[in-house]
Amino acid sequence: MRLENSVWAVVLAMLFFNFSVIVRMVGNMWQGLDERMSQAARTLGASPLRAFITVTLPQLAPAVAAGAGVVFLYCSTAYGIVTTLGNPGFGTLETEIYRQTAIFFNLDQAAMLSVLQFLIVAISLLVSSRLTARTETALKIKARSYHRVYRADWWAFGLTLSMVAFILLPLVTLLIRSLQADGKWSIRNYLLLSEPGAGFAGGTSVWEAAEHSVKIAGDATLITFFIGVPLALVLSRRVRGAWAQAQQLLDAFVLLPLGVSTVTVGFGFLIAFSGSAIGDSPLLVPLAQAVVALPLFIRLLVPSLRAIDPRMREAARTLGATPWQVLRTIDLPYLLRGLGLALGFAFAISLGEFGATSFLANPDYLTLPVVIVKLLSRPGADNYGMALAGAMILAFGTGLIMVVAELVGAQGSEESRAR
Repeated sequence: MRLENSVWAVVLAMLFFNFSVIVRMVGNMWQGLDERMSQAARTLGASPLRAFITVTLPQLAPAVAAGAGVVFLYCSTAYGIVTTLGNPGFGTLETEIYRQTAIFFNLDQAAMLSVLQFLIVAISLLVSSRLTARTETALKIKARSYHRVYRADWWAFGLTLSMVAFILLPLVTLLIRSLQADGKWSIRNYLLLSEPGAGFAGGTSVWEAAEHSVKIAGDATLITFFIGVPLALVLSRRVRGAWAQAQQLLDAFVLLPLGVSTVTVGFGFLIAFSGSAIGDSPLLVPLAQAVVALPLFIRLLVPSLRAIDPRMREAARTLGATPWQVLRTIDLPYLLRGLGLALGFAFAISLGEFGATSFLANPDYLTLPVVIVKLLSRPGADNYGMALAGAMILAFGTGLIMVVAELVGAQGSEESRAR
């Protein structure tokens, strides 16, 4: 079976990109579970599988529901994957919105497709929110510990290794192809990165585009942090009555960018701020990227914050703690546990964002994903080789920032426990 330009190629690519989202969202909460409950079930005669289903899985349900909703939304609004790997003869709502907006300039048709996409996403958001609300549970923060792998764990260990191999295969292939030129091993593709692609009248080199991407992604992540942390704290509070309905509306509004095409977001920014001070400033692209990254940033923080037992806050207030002291001593340790990963994902999303950026990027200040697509769209072996090398640099940079973010988050969490 040929995978090229097929539905299966798109599905496998979506699995590749979203596998880490589930691993980190569920794994981050799993790491904080108190294992004594599972051990007690085993002591009472439960098998490892039954202990997992009856004790561990219900505690992980909030993260599983939230992660599944986020993955569905990202898959339903995928643009770059479909345009790169999909069959040119058919497309998705996302690609059709782009065609109607950017190619045919048929805004009425694009608006109708956007409404249809929004309805699909709204239903998935409703289901995800209901599942999360029904399965929230209190967690107890504990120090990170390491466990021995038992015989019963080998099947999970083998499955994990196979998924790691699946994730590494495209990256290793990309690395090998980027180190080949004219059928021989060579670093020629990397040596050409300081020059614009062949056939371009001027333009941005890959190295310049990489520098632009880092600066823009840094600004977008900073904007996401200052907006996302207060929103996560507000959305994580358990409230009742009219306040609960207002909180649900706010949650739906925050997640709205997940249900709207990124190309529509970019085109909307272009129309809304055209001719204004923001439209002519370097903040336009970081603002658009922050809008795209904000929903996942909040979804990585809210499950852990919602798992805080409200009685802990009530006890602290009864003992005379001020709201700031409650925030610092109770909420902050949970917040720091997921903040590093949330910032890493926000930076990675901004670094690789293409849909909105393709509308808003200044021709003299292009980002790395935009330049890679431009190189792939032009004929020539050098252009193709430079695109491979540029994609490898993008993958390496994104992976590095994720590792750093996780280490910083783990260190901050340990320091918060020490205090």
